[in-house]
Amino acid sequence: MKKARRWLLGLVAAVIVAGLGVVWIFGPTYGTALVGRPVFLLKPSPQRYATTVFDIAERHDFYADSAEFARARQLAEEDLAEADSIADTYPLIDSVLKAAGGKHSTLVVPGRISPERESAPLPTVETQKGIVKVTLPPTDQQWDGQEYADAAAKPLVAALEGGACGVIVDLRGNTGGDMGPMLAGVSSILPDGDVLWFSTGNYDSPVTIKGSSVSGGGTPTTASAEGKFKVPTALLIDEKTGSSGEATLLAFHGLENTRTFGLPTAGYATANISFEMPDGAWILLTTSQNKTRTGEIFGEDPIIPDQLSSFPERTAREWLHTQGCEVHN
Repeated sequence: MKKARRWLLGLVAAVIVAGLGVVWIFGPTYGTALVGRPVFLLKPSPQRYATTVFDIAERHDFYADSAEFARARQLAEEDLAEADSIADTYPLIDSVLKAAGGKHSTLVVPGRISPERESAPLPTVETQKGIVKVTLPPTDQQWDGQEYADAAAKPLVAALEGGACGVIVDLRGNTGGDMGPMLAGVSSILPDGDVLWFSTGNYDSPVTIKGSSVSGGGTPTTASAEGKFKVPTALLIDEKTGSSGEATLLAFHGLENTRTFGLPTAGYATANISFEMPDGAWILLTTSQNKTRTGEIFGEDPIIPDQLSSFPERTAREWLHTQGCEVHN
């Protein structure tokens, strides 16, 4: 009996040691896929900290198979020998991330992203002379996406049911965040089906609208207001419209009776994954570009509006009038 117990305890110990060995070897790199962040059994050295990020970037970042990335990683690893602290690695990591994923890939130093954020600014909807203006501010997955979507969807549907003849979607200042609630908020003026694709170069992943539900992009969200309306739609953009703000813009790209006004966007029309490192730094990796229903690919170049304007709302209203939206009330 004692021999059997010792054998069993030895087996358990061997399994534990083997498990710890697996975590030690693979936890830093594959932890992001399993638990959303790298897993280290002990505080990593600056060198292991940085090379872990490099390995993850090589697996996921959009340009990770480029000669530029290989060269940037080589130079950074040569300089890592001089790093005495994790903070010393930040500039090296950021330079490698830029080579691996472009300007949308980056390291955010600890403290720049607060774990507790203020309440999200909600969309606003107002109707004037038959034209509904929906303002979509930036949002975040840590905020209440349902409240955000409903704040836009409910009054928009009500206004259109009440006879509004045109819509302005104001994306100026929308630096991005969670695109699921954004699209759900304006789903009533988007057709059902795939409205956008995340293109990795190897495959395309669709963002789909069905009724008032959005899936495939950001947090899956269903707005608490249904209805489909085909009305002339103007979209307002500026130099701060970026990331998910640009993705929301591109969901309308190629639709009839749709036109964009304002200034060129920020040029961050790419999709990211993000994860937190043990010291509180955040890593953002660019994984894909945005592909529209017309087959066009958008990435790091600013999106040019159909009509450049320093007074885009006024210009948009004038265009909507030419589309037959001339309710005077």
